[in-house]
Amino acid sequence: MAASWVSRRQFLAGGGLASLAVLVSACSQPAAAPTQAPQPTTAPAQQPSSQQPASQQPASQQAATPTQAAQAAGQPVSTGAVTVRMHSWLEDPQDTFWGPTIKKFEQEHPKIKIQKEWFPRNDMHTKELALAATGQIGDVVRVNVAPLISELRLKNVVQALDTHIKSDKNWSDNDQKQFWPGNIATYTEQGQQWGYPMVGHPGALHHYYNVDYLTKKGLPLPPADLEKNTFDYSKWKTDDLVAILKDANTVGSDGRIATYGILPSTGGEGTVAVLRAFGGNYYNEDGTKCLINTDESVAGLQFLSDEWNKLKAAVPLSTNPDWTQIFPSQRVAIVVLTAVAGTVTKLVGDKFKWSVAPPPIGPIGKPATQVSSDGIAMSKITKHPEEAWEVIKMCTSKEFGIGRHIAGLGSPGSRYDVWTDPEFKKAEPLLATIIYDNLIDPQKAPPLQPWSHPANGRYFEADNAMTNILQDVWLGKKKPKEAADEAFKAVQAIMDKPPA
Repeated sequence: MAASWVSRRQFLAGGGLASLAVLVSACSQPAAAPTQAPQPTTAPAQQPSSQQPASQQPASQQAATPTQAAQAAGQPVSTGAVTVRMHSWLEDPQDTFWGPTIKKFEQEHPKIKIQKEWFPRNDMHTKELALAATGQIGDVVRVNVAPLISELRLKNVVQALDTHIKSDKNWSDNDQKQFWPGNIATYTEQGQQWGYPMVGHPGALHHYYNVDYLTKKGLPLPPADLEKNTFDYSKWKTDDLVAILKDANTVGSDGRIATYGILPSTGGEGTVAVLRAFGGNYYNEDGTKCLINTDESVAGLQFLSDEWNKLKAAVPLSTNPDWTQIFPSQRVAIVVLTAVAGTVTKLVGDKFKWSVAPPPIGPIGKPATQVSSDGIAMSKITKHPEEAWEVIKMCTSKEFGIGRHIAGLGSPGSRYDVWTDPEFKKAEPLLATIIYDNLIDPQKAPPLQPWSHPANGRYFEADNAMTNILQDVWLGKKKPKEAADEAFKAVQAIMDKPPA
């Protein structure tokens, strides 16, 4: 969705590398993000400071109790209900989705009240760690991006959910089977599941392309039937993308490039999706070894580097490109993003015809993915585990996964029954056909691959070090092999550190 903040991909393209800002748009790109917290009646006007217990703060800074919140809203005070404190990031400033969703939940669960405690997304992870360190963490914890589950587990912020999953027969027999195994795998460590994906997509690898522009240039299109929304994946290889990019640029009357061929996706999501097509990766599956300097990873880096430095088809990072501006205005023909087809529809309107393609197949001979998500977990110290479990189920339900996406708050739910639902198909015909059929459908596509990350919980350290060094490849300052060797030394040293 069109975001008012800078997306992770835009942020990295501009050279910004602050550890938290890297994750601004992992899987959630709302139409607008407020700069200050909304003040719903179910949330405190201000969050407790992480430096002192709430009981020692001025009354104006203490979290409102459920009774106080209800009184302030002129609502009848509910008695006998358990209040579940839920941490998440600021979204939905008019409460158009969360308001009705929570109201419906509380009507169906009269003994549970949800107290929202929302933070700016860039601050949320550190806020949660601070609250946990002072014993003030809530009952339900939003996970900014899936790899952070390791740090939250290692720092005893969250607890395993296996007991709840196994004892909830209806959930384990039905809902549990709907989640993509590749996404659940990212939240599974030491044989236990520590969280759930709230949303999900195959990775930052969706190739949105301007059909009218490429046709006018006489260039080949990705092999899709645009009337039926079908795709012939056997005819979509990395060489086919290169054939398009060779002549995709258009030079303006001033002699400068007016339209570039592609805006690649870099950073941890976008780069890994390409490396895996060549058999490479950032990290091994158990998160103990850096793989950036393997021959396969270097080949993937070379492919990306060529888009900028050989083909000259990629938008220069020095321009700090924003896809929400340059794709609708036809200053780039192809943009590589996450599952944001709905946003593209809104931004492009009837300006030109466009479609989406899965990533081209590389030397491994099959689709390569890095299933991505943000998630939700249960705090280690909650005194209301059964009630917190019900809130987690609400936030990972089929209805939630469809509704939140259609409301414009981010990626769809990471469940098969979300992507095959008639309502979702109507709202997202391209994602529900071309992307689902070729990358997600368990009957047709290879299993989605998990998001590999350092096992010691130092995801931010490792990914930022990697991004800093690899950026010089995209800028043409270093050769892929040189940068890969440098990145390996820096990142492996981080992965060898004690747990976070």
